[in-house]
Amino acid sequence: MKIAIVGFPGCGKSTCFKAITQKTKNETDSLDPTKPHLGTVKILDQRLERLETFFNPKKLTYAEIVFEDLPGFHIHQIKEVEALMEVLGIFSGSRDPVKDIEDMDVEFMLADLSVIDNRLPALDKELKQDNRREKILERETLLKCKKVLEKNTPLGNLVLTADQEKVIRGFQFLSRKPLFILGNIDENRPADDTVKKMEDYCKKRNVKCAEFPAKLEAEIADLEESERAAFLKELGISQAARDRVIKLAYDALGYITFFTVKGSQTKAWPVKNGTTAIEAAGKIHSDIQKGFIKAETINFDDLIACGSMQGARKKALLKLEGKEYRIKDGDIIDFRFSV
Repeated sequence: MKIAIVGFPGCGKSTCFKAITQKTKNETDSLDPTKPHLGTVKILDQRLERLETFFNPKKLTYAEIVFEDLPGFHIHQIKEVEALMEVLGIFSGSRDPVKDIEDMDVEFMLADLSVIDNRLPALDKELKQDNRREKILERETLLKCKKVLEKNTPLGNLVLTADQEKVIRGFQFLSRKPLFILGNIDENRPADDTVKKMEDYCKKRNVKCAEFPAKLEAEIADLEESERAAFLKELGISQAARDRVIKLAYDALGYITFFTVKGSQTKAWPVKNGTTAIEAAGKIHSDIQKGFIKAETINFDDLIACGSMQGARKKALLKLEGKEYRIKDGDIIDFRFSV
């Protein structure tokens, strides 16, 4: 899972990047300011740690989110990300957060229009040589997208068929990507109603949002890990920025987690809610997807209630599911396959 951090100059997105990834000052000072910065965050799921007591694996593998911080304001460089995290600088005398969100929407839409306008002439030439249905569908879909964008409407509001979605997937349209908002506030929460304006607007737009003092949280990242929890508690911060952002990302993407226990490894896998068993198998390995036979499943809560896999089998709580079974959050799955 990869998420790009975007924001207008001065919003503090690089400080947010440091706070979320918990990189130390020495680590961030050594980064090349002209190149994208990547930071990986482990999703510390207590369920995975509880499974360790059942299966005693040699290795626990957590799900991860990769955050990408682009230098400056270069959204055209965003490639192959699943979502966008937009940072708003909510400081004393800063810009109106609602205007910032709307202005960023415009930037996304202009970037998408540019991609379409660059592709259409080349596509028209290709159609003279090759008028296969897929290329015709691509042209029709791009024109449909262009029409929507020219009405100042993000592509996230556009309903497409599965085939239409497939032919434009490679364009990575920014205004179609899941988005969540992070308000970078002063250490002393602003006395005005700026944060509330952001929250009310996001609620109206059905966009997830949160706020935290990135500068303060970045400074906490420089502390020894054993000292961080006590310092957060002293400041009255119940949850570190990283954990709040992980929840925001999961909510914005509509993600759930399933687990596999194989050999010496117990592993967490993030997937979209509604993912089928055969699609989940493909997340692990293409051979498992190709040779899929059945998925043996038990949910985490059922396993905990039974106290053991043996007890769960006695109660017939392990089920064999087919390709179209929809993965549930907390499922522990053993994929049966043949290649």
